[in-house]
Amino acid sequence: MTEAAPLVHLVEPGAPRAEAARARLAERFRVVVLDARQSAATLVRALDSAGLGAFNLLATGGASRAVAALARETGPRLLALALESPAAPAAGEAPAAPTLVLLGTRDDAGAQAAGRGWAERSPGAYLVYVYDAGPAICDDRPDAFADVVGDFFERHDAFVISRATTVIHP
Repeated sequence: MTEAAPLVHLVEPGAPRAEAARARLAERFRVVVLDARQSAATLVRALDSAGLGAFNLLATGGASRAVAALARETGPRLLALALESPAAPAAGEAPAAPTLVLLGTRDDAGAQAAGRGWAERSPGAYLVYVYDAGPAICDDRPDAFADVVGDFFERHDAFVISRATTVIHP
């Protein structure tokens, strides 16, 4: 089995704790947590210091503001991107990496509009709603969050196809 690319989680102070979700993701990926308030150059130095080549990127809430700059700095090293209840994208932000946008069904209208904005700007993006979750999806529904994010990072576009064998009866 091929080893999965590391998962870099960008967070800001006051962001959801994500402990249970990150523990689940750590069963499948090497997880590195970085402070999104740092400059893109500082984040790249942190990635290099950790020995990370290609990586998957997860950004929670306001940390999504750092995504475009980091994507520009890392280029093809960024394999895939998942955004959890992201802040609205700035004009022109559209990372080229496969993108998953996660929103909770209990997110407010502003958060849902911001998430849709990312999905509309990112070519081939997927917008997924997590039932009975607010903006802290990773805390409200850690298992569902870890399952969909982990599957997306492992299989990219194929994540939309169930791995389970299913039988449809007439």
